[in-house]
Amino acid sequence: MAKRKTCSKKQLNGPRVKKKKSRLQLSDLPSDILHYIISQLPIKEAARTSILSKHWEDVWCSRRNLKFSFKSLFYNRKCRIPYSSIKEQVFIDRVNTVLNQHSGVGVEKLEFEFSSLHNEHAEHIDGWLKFAIASKTKQLILDFTFVHPPMEPYSFPFQLFDATTGSQLQSMKLGSVLLNLTKLELVDVNITSEEFETTLFNCNVLEFLGISRCLMLTSLWTRHPLNHLNHLHVSHCPLLQELELSSGLITLEYEGPLMPLASHSTLRNVCIKSPDVCSALAYIFIEFPSTLPRLEMLTIRCQEIEPLKFTYLRHLRLELNFVSLETRTTDVLDLACLLEAAPYMEKLELHVILRMWMDRTLERYRKRHGELRSLPSQLHSHLKVVNMTGFYGQKDQVDLALHILGNASVLETMKINPKPMVAATNVLLTSEDGFCFVDGYRAAKKYLFRADHRGVVDVVKVRRRDVENVWPYKLVDPYWIALEAEQER
Repeated sequence: MAKRKTCSKKQLNGPRVKKKKSRLQLSDLPSDILHYIISQLPIKEAARTSILSKHWEDVWCSRRNLKFSFKSLFYNRKCRIPYSSIKEQVFIDRVNTVLNQHSGVGVEKLEFEFSSLHNEHAEHIDGWLKFAIASKTKQLILDFTFVHPPMEPYSFPFQLFDATTGSQLQSMKLGSVLLNLTKLELVDVNITSEEFETTLFNCNVLEFLGISRCLMLTSLWTRHPLNHLNHLHVSHCPLLQELELSSGLITLEYEGPLMPLASHSTLRNVCIKSPDVCSALAYIFIEFPSTLPRLEMLTIRCQEIEPLKFTYLRHLRLELNFVSLETRTTDVLDLACLLEAAPYMEKLELHVILRMWMDRTLERYRKRHGELRSLPSQLHSHLKVVNMTGFYGQKDQVDLALHILGNASVLETMKINPKPMVAATNVLLTSEDGFCFVDGYRAAKKYLFRADHRGVVDVVKVRRRDVENVWPYKLVDPYWIALEAEQER
């Protein structure tokens, strides 16, 4: 019997064929992932990927952020190259090589950082700016900040930018760049106070500066004079707390929270926009006289509001202490506004203390001092009692007393005391003050009695013989007054 051939398992299934496993190539990854990988590499390494294969030639050209610096172009951990050994032309050649190969599409951020570049390299830097304009770059940084004594800084060519070419640019940072500008406006710019000061350092011919809606600014100041800057416009910078610029500033336009101004001896034209007239008036009367001695034109832009009124005020007591005749700027007649501010006031006390200094003496009002002033009528239907002390007969005191006398329709008594009865013991009185008491009495008798048609004026009589060779404090100090009264009894 013939033996049956047994077929091996191998023969039944035929010869075994080895299958090759497919390998995933890096270039097979989705383009978004490739672009992300490229963006994480230094620009030097990203450009080198173009030699990997034909597929990789253009991958790196989609890189959206291009930073050219010593670190990104030359730095090597294994072989450290000193910064000083890199010549400007070597840096320029590498930048130009990369930009010539790049597609120039979709570049969002373009940064050049190399401190050795200056105005002699303007031709190449101008070319880089043209690349930024063509690629519609959104963020541009030119940082040529000098480490050593500087050469002439790069002069920024603003003529390359206009409403069309610069429409995509959202932010720009410049370091050691000369801005040959006569006019600069910053609107919605995220710039800090330190960056602002650095920017102005290179604006030597700037004449107009406008700043609006710069939300990071806390102060506007410069360490160096801006000799040509004469017009400053500032608006809607809510964090701004300090404003101190060139001493040659002539015009200031300001809108925002009111703040103290540094002294500007040359400032002549000021325009202030304030939320309400009350805060604006208080601001200009308190701040301006000492800081703006040459102010010629002042414009206040305010919203119309209801006048400030104290509807519950019935009794007002005001003590005015004039420290020095030489520095006195307050006009007592301005206090007439109290009649409007307190429409239901029934009693008004006004106590004035005037200090005498050296050989300066006070003179009561006389015709040669000019005509007495009259304000528009402000009828007051509640004021009944007025008490005025320290009435030396000064022109503005007479003006105010006559205004009240003519407008307080229900006034019952107006008591005028030439002597400063309130707090007089705390000030320095001289023998001349006694004669001023007499002047006050004479001025009140001459002008107030003449205008008093209702018989409400009561003036404390002070005669010359009452003050001659008399210590003034005996006339005003409560202790001495009581003592004199007791002796008379």
